[in-house]
Amino acid sequence: MLLKTPLMLTTLTALALAMPAAAQDQSRTRSYEGPKVSATQTTTANRETGTITREGTATNLETGATATSSAVRQRTETGATISAVQTGPNGNSRSLEGERTRTENGSTFAGTATGANGETYGLAGSRSRDGMGNSAASQTITNSAGETLAARSRTTTRGDGQASTQISRSKAPGFTPRPPRPGGRRPRG
Repeated sequence: MLLKTPLMLTTLTALALAMPAAAQDQSRTRSYEGPKVSATQTTTANRETGTITREGTATNLETGATATSSAVRQRTETGATISAVQTGPNGNSRSLEGERTRTENGSTFAGTATGANGETYGLAGSRSRDGMGNSAASQTITNSAGETLAARSRTTTRGDGQASTQISRSKAPGFTPRPPRPGGRRPRG
């Protein structure tokens, strides 16, 4: 016979909380079926190991051409690593690999990206906050020779109930971070 005393319930509760929870993957799949395209994206997360994976496919229903994407984010002691690959319907792939490192007031990012034509780029970035509402962020893209192709920086300062944001951008002549879309920008909405 089990005694149901407050002491017994407290002891059982403490034992239950002390046992480690089994690491379980949690998955979510999202699908889209439209008149011209069918797409699926599956995201799997394991909180204990700090791993998140995302796999996706999109198929043009008229031509049967398929594009795929795969990404893995792994938590580390100092931040996270990321690895992503996208393959288009013609078989060309582009990829990104990098590491985000937490700092005392923000984070930094360093990585590389490889374009569909095989060109390699260096990526760097940083973010910081001072706890008073002031913040700064910067991103830089370099080529394989280390020359800066594009850069952006933002600084936001707050004081006397006002906020001021300064943004600067630069880009090497002829450099486009993404190839232009046929017909211009993708419509929004």
